[in-house]
Amino acid sequence: MLRLGAVLRVAAVVAIGAVACAGCGKRSGPAPQERPVEQLHAWPQGRAAAVRITDQLLLSIPLQYQRSAIDPKAPAAAPASFAHQEAHFDFFLPDFSGYTLQNYRNDFDQNKVEVVYLHAGDPHEAEPDAPGEYPPNMLKRSLRDLLDPKDYKDMYGLRCYKGRVQTDRLICYGGRNDGSGEDIMLSVLVPPYAEGVTFPTVQARYFSKRYGGVRIAWRTHVSNLPRWQEIDAQIWKFVEAWNVAPAPARNHASQ
Repeated sequence: MLRLGAVLRVAAVVAIGAVACAGCGKRSGPAPQERPVEQLHAWPQGRAAAVRITDQLLLSIPLQYQRSAIDPKAPAAAPASFAHQEAHFDFFLPDFSGYTLQNYRNDFDQNKVEVVYLHAGDPHEAEPDAPGEYPPNMLKRSLRDLLDPKDYKDMYGLRCYKGRVQTDRLICYGGRNDGSGEDIMLSVLVPPYAEGVTFPTVQARYFSKRYGGVRIAWRTHVSNLPRWQEIDAQIWKFVEAWNVAPAPARNHASQ
């Protein structure tokens, strides 16, 4: 079971734009380009080598959505020998476009959405009262141990709870409304912000039963909270479009 306050501690870590999580792998993508960025005239085209997330999900991500396509400081991909790996990608509002030679230079672009990780999860996380990051279970634990069930406000299709102890964030919960029938849980920084927080964020982190069970975390500037449904739905549209795993073989005996 999650320890008291575990859900909120994740948001505190990412408030200044960095996530530290157990099990996170290296960034996927091609090897850094040898040429200095200044010599490039456009962001590289094509796709990165496919990354196997689960047996049902093999992602080949376009280079336009990976900073590692030209950033020599970006971590290398996880070893190909790993049975299951981890994917990372970014995109930009308002039109969900990718990197350019201009926007990649700004680490604090308020229009950027970062998919911090997408990796395999334990399918049993979706069972009632199971530990992990399945939103209904996280909400139940949080309402029992941390949040005030009576102190909330509804906004943007979410119910946002305050903690029993005053903090600088809300925990928001709602249906993802993308046809999956699943929910989402977000941590939202609210003013007055703590000293040193110059880039307040909203972050989602949850387990989904899709593709055999995956965990996902994404974050963006808190000003984009009204678009959370579009952002989350677009991430799954990307995942579906970039999945190159072969379709399951049909059972001819059952036809």
